[in-house]
Amino acid sequence: MKKILYPTDFSDTAENAFIFALQIADHLGASIITLHAFDRPDISSFNLPDTLKDVYDSIDLDVFENYEDEVPVLRDIAIENGYYHVPMVHVLEEGAAVSAILRTANKNKADLIVMGTTGAGMMEKFFFGTVSGKVLEEAHCPVVLVPYTAQFDGIIDNIAVATNFTEEDAILIEELRKFREIMGCHVHVVHVSTDQSSDDGQLKSFCERWHNDKKITPHVVHHADINEGLESFVKEKNIDLLALLSHKRNWFEDLFSKTRAKNISFHQSIPLLVYQSENLTSH
Repeated sequence: MKKILYPTDFSDTAENAFIFALQIADHLGASIITLHAFDRPDISSFNLPDTLKDVYDSIDLDVFENYEDEVPVLRDIAIENGYYHVPMVHVLEEGAAVSAILRTANKNKADLIVMGTTGAGMMEKFFFGTVSGKVLEEAHCPVVLVPYTAQFDGIIDNIAVATNFTEEDAILIEELRKFREIMGCHVHVVHVSTDQSSDDGQLKSFCERWHNDKKITPHVVHHADINEGLESFVKEKNIDLLALLSHKRNWFEDLFSKTRAKNISFHQSIPLLVYQSENLTSH
């Protein structure tokens, strides 16, 4: 990973995500591409007075000047947190946010996208019909979503990955092992069991392939609610990143089950590291 794309609207939520982007870039020896997208109104079909046309034509210049004013803010954040040495390139892109993010990621061959999100409320609403949700579906690289409420201590020590013992989960864990080798963190493989039966044996069998890896620890959490059980585990183990596998349009249903999806509230406050299933299985 050599290039990290960081989209920003210069909100507090976005600035919180910038800290994570800097820390990851520092560990990876990567550069950061900051991106601010703006969508200019289409006036081509309107017969407007010259003065109003001049106003609309000036929008480009205004946005550019505002962006130039905000760039020092990002530099200040980097300096204050000890990451002044991380290389940065600043990009201003016209277009809707989702298309601008995906286009810039593809053009620059970004290895990772780090972006902020409010991160609370209905999980279904959180991931679908939002900028972050659409980026997750279409991005060619992993995406880190950083909630506004996320607290950052400067070090990523622990990554958790939820599993239902599928081979896709195994592929994801292999990718996390590569990520971990650079970041120097520990991987926790967790399965939330919702019934009284024990899944310890199944988890042990699933993780047997990594039995010599001392930085992978399997866990079974017994809880009637998958979402609450996973969130309790994340808090108890001080997890810094929760890794998930994304399937286009239906991964939420795959993870939490179709019948329960609309009733689940996921008030998570740690970043999500999301890999696209299609990208992993095509390697």
